[in-house]
Amino acid sequence: MRRALRRSLASLTAVSLMATTAVLVEPQMAGATSVHAPRHVPNVVGLPKADVYAAMRHADLYFRTVGPGSANGAWTSVASENPRPGTLLAWHATITLTTSLHAGHALRAVPRLIGLSKAQVYAAMRKAQLYFRTQGPGSSSGRWVVDVRQTPVPGTRVRWHSTVTLTTSTVRPARPTKKITSAKPKPKPKPATTTTKPAPGPPTTTTRPPTPTTTVPVTTTTYPGETTTSTAPTTTEPVTTTTVRVTTTTVKKAPVRYRIGLATWYSYTPGRCASSYLPHGTRIIVRDLATGRTIRCTVTDRQGSSTGRVVDLSETQFSQLAPPWRGVVRVKVSW
Repeated sequence: MRRALRRSLASLTAVSLMATTAVLVEPQMAGATSVHAPRHVPNVVGLPKADVYAAMRHADLYFRTVGPGSANGAWTSVASENPRPGTLLAWHATITLTTSLHAGHALRAVPRLIGLSKAQVYAAMRKAQLYFRTQGPGSSSGRWVVDVRQTPVPGTRVRWHSTVTLTTSTVRPARPTKKITSAKPKPKPKPATTTTKPAPGPPTTTTRPPTPTTTVPVTTTTYPGETTTSTAPTTTEPVTTTTVRVTTTTVKKAPVRYRIGLATWYSYTPGRCASSYLPHGTRIIVRDLATGRTIRCTVTDRQGSSTGRVVDLSETQFSQLAPPWRGVVRVKVSW
């Protein structure tokens, strides 16, 4: 009886081992591959701790740290990594990071530069702490006036002091014409304010001729049988009429002699500026609305009407209102 039980247990064990071997070997024989594709090692050198965790989590990789602050978790940035960035590793592989106690720089978003002028591009890239290089018309001589394309696209998160490629142009592209779908009624003009004043000079006097005298019979009885008739003269005094001249005066509104908007700078002679709406030779006063500083200049150059700015100043006079790296300031132009 015991021998039969032992034989049955041995047979059951053999069958289970064969089934397990078949399950383990079958995927290899069928040529099955791993479900997860290999991962590229991200570049985390110089990044702070928070960005390192986010980058490694996004790449589905593990990491271990060596170096200053790695034992107690006091490290703040990555000094080097092994294997090098871009290496293909299996899913959930582990890379080695050499840490540092010095603060790193977080990733930053690439600003939108398409359509901006040279001064605006410099200001935006200086604020984002990024570099850029130019290609296209006017890039070699530095005479480009506007950016028409950029790589990478706006909003892409890049490392501190990364380089963005700009495609420049010496001609600002024309804005598309807006289609008018429905004609709006024109507003009715407001009635002009009128005042009535007496005309200067002596008044005019008109004298009417006197009314002729009329006789009214009056009958008076004195004694019986006798009747006496007498007349009472009635006269009318002359009437004097004064005529006053009436004049109508229309009070006109004073024309607008200022504009408020953005001002920028470019390489030009100090004391001269560019405008799209004022004739050459017009002397203007430019006032910074933030600080109250003012400068004076003469319009001797023409700017494009589609720039959206009220004046383009020389670099010297712009620096009297604000630092040139700001690119644009909000001003009031009076003339």
